[in-house]
Amino acid sequence: MLNRTIILLTFFIFLNILLSAEKMDISIRFFGLKVVKVIIVDKNSSLDIHATSTSLASIASKMDNIYKIIYSDDYLPVSYTKKIRQKDYFEDRITNYSHEKEIAKRTDLLKKKKSEYKIKSTSRDFFSALFFLRDQISKKNRSNFWVDANKVIWKVNWEIIKKEKIETMFGKTNTIKVKMIFNNFNNQKKERTDMLTNNLVDEKKELIFWFTDDEKSIPIKAKFASKPFPVYWTLDNYEK
Repeated sequence: MLNRTIILLTFFIFLNILLSAEKMDISIRFFGLKVVKVIIVDKNSSLDIHATSTSLASIASKMDNIYKIIYSDDYLPVSYTKKIRQKDYFEDRITNYSHEKEIAKRTDLLKKKKSEYKIKSTSRDFFSALFFLRDQISKKNRSNFWVDANKVIWKVNWEIIKKEKIETMFGKTNTIKVKMIFNNFNNQKKERTDMLTNNLVDEKKELIFWFTDDEKSIPIKAKFASKPFPVYWTLDNYEK
């Protein structure tokens, strides 16, 4: 009887883990053309992201990037791994966060170098910050947040612009339109890094997301004010 109970408990725990997984398939489009495919999986306190260029975009700039974030409560990252494979740029780094001490320690596996830098106690990478923002939208006491973008600390101010019904993969969808503005906290110079995340953090450009107006707050669309044409993110598939 005891063994049967243990087996049942194990099964329900495993089932709960499976059901709690979330997967998003995203397209990044420039001038109406699909240039990058992004898959994001949130499972077991881990965000796994894989970004690859389409065959059309690979002619100009090939991309095969992997990101992995291990996080604690409120999507606060414990470690952030980046394996970047772009046309003429490669990166293999692990950043470990000590939020209480406000310190991040980065290991560059390609150059075999280690470095340490100051962060804010609630600094997040771009992806964990996006998932944290989803939770903030439904709360009354919303707060701004901090983003660590390749050793540069940014203060992110955000606001809800309006509620809007737009055409999505779900059909006509009620959404909440959110604008984010980035401020370089220490006026540090940006290092070269991956095209996917580094280009989205810019003081002179707004980043706008549309989240579904429901309990899931799915990031269903985004617009980055790039020149000469804006860059759009659109959700192609969603699994929960």
